[in-house]
Amino acid sequence: MIADRALVARMDASLMDYWGTYGLAEGGRLEKLRDALFMQTTIPHSLFNSVILSGHDPDATETALGLGAECARNAGVPVLWRVGPAADTAGLRARLEDAGLKPGEPHPAMLADLDDLDDMPTEPVIDGLVIKTAKGPEERRTWGRLTIASFEMEESLGEAMGACEATIPPDMFGDQPRYTAYLDGEPVAVSSLVMTDGIAGIYAVATLPRARARGIGTAMTLHAMAEGRRRGARMATLQATSMGRPVYEKIGFRTIFDYQTYLQA
Repeated sequence: MIADRALVARMDASLMDYWGTYGLAEGGRLEKLRDALFMQTTIPHSLFNSVILSGHDPDATETALGLGAECARNAGVPVLWRVGPAADTAGLRARLEDAGLKPGEPHPAMLADLDDLDDMPTEPVIDGLVIKTAKGPEERRTWGRLTIASFEMEESLGEAMGACEATIPPDMFGDQPRYTAYLDGEPVAVSSLVMTDGIAGIYAVATLPRARARGIGTAMTLHAMAEGRRRGARMATLQATSMGRPVYEKIGFRTIFDYQTYLQA
């Protein structure tokens, strides 16, 4: 696969749609700038207080630097910057580093052809596993808590994440369903689908440690992919962790580019 400029822009838009939604939750802030997005939440973690750059507009970058500095100061946590390939220039890198931002690990952006789902089961058969869409504020609150636990993040973040999910405007979930997997009736895994401009964005795929190595993560990914195709998407995109990347490669995802990351303290 070759990532042309239009495709990269659609992948950037998917990323912005998912993370930007958190800025709409109670106590949050969302600023859409030219080729940039700033999002702040009440969750004290850099993932949920971030800037995404899809292009190098100097005015937007300067505005985002100011917003990020204010957020880091008030929230007491670093702000995560994700810089897409269209924004990643030598001049931008120099400007961010001059402003004190520290380079971090790249986030691989992956893409899969949803027509390939014809060659594999939409969901592996796992005894006792049922996948349901989280409906209503309380089910989404539970989804948020389970997401924190499944990613093995600080336990204290669970309540804040749950509150954030529960207070995102309900109409946002029409294009962003959250999925919960139940194994023998117990919630054990999560994933999310984000429909943007004909692309199925797959986000927040994670399984509780005690339920891993059974194919549940694969099932959660394929479930979201199949629903994305049912809604008209031809491609699926996601950003991989080191743990998830081999799983995604087995089901047809390939790395197209890396988001460069920075932390603004």
